[in-house]
Amino acid sequence: MSGAADPAGGGAVRPTVRGWLVVAGGAVLLLSGALFGYRELVVLGGSACAVVLLALVLVGRLQAVNAWRRVAVSRVSPGDEVEVFLGASGNGRGRPAHLLADHVRGPSGASLVELPVGRSAAPDATGYRVPAQRRGVLDLGPIESRRRDPLGLVTARRGSDTTERVWVHPRWEALHAMPVGRSDDPQGGYDGGRTGSVSFHALREYVPGDDVRHIHWRSTARHGRLMVREHVDASHVRLTVVADDRAGETGDDLGALDEVASVAAAVCAAAVEGRWSCELRLVSGRSRESTGTLAPLLDLLAEAEVDTRAHLPDELWRLRKRPSGDTLVLVSASLSESEARGFGQLADLYPRLVLVSLCRSGTPIGAFPGVTVLNASDAQDLASQWGRQRWSS
Repeated sequence: MSGAADPAGGGAVRPTVRGWLVVAGGAVLLLSGALFGYRELVVLGGSACAVVLLALVLVGRLQAVNAWRRVAVSRVSPGDEVEVFLGASGNGRGRPAHLLADHVRGPSGASLVELPVGRSAAPDATGYRVPAQRRGVLDLGPIESRRRDPLGLVTARRGSDTTERVWVHPRWEALHAMPVGRSDDPQGGYDGGRTGSVSFHALREYVPGDDVRHIHWRSTARHGRLMVREHVDASHVRLTVVADDRAGETGDDLGALDEVASVAAAVCAAAVEGRWSCELRLVSGRSRESTGTLAPLLDLLAEAEVDTRAHLPDELWRLRKRPSGDTLVLVSASLSESEARGFGQLADLYPRLVLVSLCRSGTPIGAFPGVTVLNASDAQDLASQWGRQRWSS
């Protein structure tokens, strides 16, 4: 749950657009009646201005509030609904709020949700649901407390910095085998760990699923939020997954990226399930380590957006300059034959290269030495092909 007090300088009452129109119309009627001697116009114009003035008095200055938001689940899948509860308590002089307004921004656009302030003592008295229609990130907030007259002529509002983020993770099909680079067994698994091989890597913010024993309490107290120690096992099989977030040629860049994210999520999920060390990278340059949990990787895939400035050769250069791993998987929906062969040149660093080309339309990528090429129409098609591969060969 997140909450914050709103700025002390807010809460002043102001006419709305409708209120200004009424005032302007009243002024025109008053001026016309005075110039041409029509008493009726003077009465109408004066009444219009008086109504706005009365609304200003009735609404009054809005009191300061402590607004809070509670999100039932911060990580969901497409098709789910996000349940959000709002609340506020007054902590100063002024009129109480009638409405709580929450800003919602996501892959489907931006909207404003207005709810009446709950009169019940229950903390969940005021709430709404947001449909998670597709992969992406929902940014909630800031919250505004509002008060206005019944005619909508004037309003008073106070904003707060109360924000929240909800990740809509891509859906994926389970993969039951993994391509092993240096060493493998007939079951497709590998255990390369050695006693004492786990070492400290970095501190990062806690995500659901992390081992609570890794919480670093001194850093938590210093940052004001839960921080955990991130460990890596350098002796374990290491898988690197590259998701191509460039603009494609199909005309539906966002739909193509959704399919790329679903396939990348499936590969990452299988790696984490098999206790592999897994790194997810985007062609645009961002990356994230699994650290034994899947949530950080799915968060990155949810945050991925089509990047028209991303350049695959730049990412291949970055892969060549960093410590190599055992297996490298590239997932793309906009790959050319020449780019595929450029990817194959990393065979001197990675014992196993896997190229997944999602080509709903167009020419499939041909086979060439050193790279396992899988052409699929979508994530479901890829899952069926993946299971038929003899990865241990």
